[in-house]
Amino acid sequence: MQKNKEAIVWGITPPGAFLEEKLQEMGLDVNDFAARIGYTPKTVNEILKGKCSITIEVAHSLDYATGIPVSFWLNAQKGYEEELMRLQIKEAVKNQADWRKFFPIGELNPRTWIKDFNNKEDGVSPILKFFGVASPKAWENYYYKNRLKVAFRISLAETEDPYAASVWMRRGEILADEIKMEKQNDKKVRSAIKKAMPQFVELAKNDVAAWEDLRRKKALPKPKVGEDFIDDGMHKLQELGAKHGIKVLYAQNFKSAPIHGMARWYKDIPVIQLHDRFKDRNAFWFTFFHELGHIVLHGKKDIFIKNVYYGNKNQQKDDEANAFAQKYMTQAGLEDSRIP
Repeated sequence: MQKNKEAIVWGITPPGAFLEEKLQEMGLDVNDFAARIGYTPKTVNEILKGKCSITIEVAHSLDYATGIPVSFWLNAQKGYEEELMRLQIKEAVKNQADWRKFFPIGELNPRTWIKDFNNKEDGVSPILKFFGVASPKAWENYYYKNRLKVAFRISLAETEDPYAASVWMRRGEILADEIKMEKQNDKKVRSAIKKAMPQFVELAKNDVAAWEDLRRKKALPKPKVGEDFIDDGMHKLQELGAKHGIKVLYAQNFKSAPIHGMARWYKDIPVIQLHDRFKDRNAFWFTFFHELGHIVLHGKKDIFIKNVYYGNKNQQKDDEANAFAQKYMTQAGLEDSRIP
């Protein structure tokens, strides 16, 4: 017999309430019923009050004595425990409500990234579900204290706004999961990218020309507040990247974490995540080539974030990625409009 830590203090109905109704119907008191199922009156009282769980053994005893099948009692116990746990978590979350305030609420409000983000009763659980973590403490251990092990070598504790940065990164992971692609061999991917560089250069050249033409015509697309933005050129880049084993993603950054690009291997697939609202198209392409340089030149275990400070940033690798980007920007006949 398992003891429950909580009685009926949460205002939910334990399986014992059904048993109490059945005993009244059968005209049995606790002592009579206890004798019938081979337990003490104290134990039966604890079942009635929800202080003891209905195990498989107890459920079989109740089946014989009441005629109500085992499955009913076990399902009632399961439902009670699930509801009890939900309320316990909700109560714990109330004590952590201040954690929500650290995130860029004003910029997140119009976006649809976090489902039920504006839940007035529970503003923390939607954020936990978005990150796929069980508690603010788990978020802290995973993102803030650098416990991503080999998949993640930087700690967001060293960024100016780790909360906003973590949201942007997590948004990229969610977008990446939506794109179906087989795991990639790093050597084969790097070889394929090198061979495909003329295609990326040609796309960059044509895209900037088309962008400048729209600018002259004052017909540049205007991203809508709260919506992810992908224009024709960005979509073509996404398709070309996928053709050669790379996921290219776009997500609006935050004012407090103005990340323009990030390169990483996520679930054994190279991923380049870019800000979706560059005002300068040359800067967009320089950032892409910079992140692509990290994929081609550097290891799978690093994450490279552009335009945001993090303490152990490898300047040599960043310089190598800049040189890679400059080389292909020059080939495309584009300006070096890098954003510092």
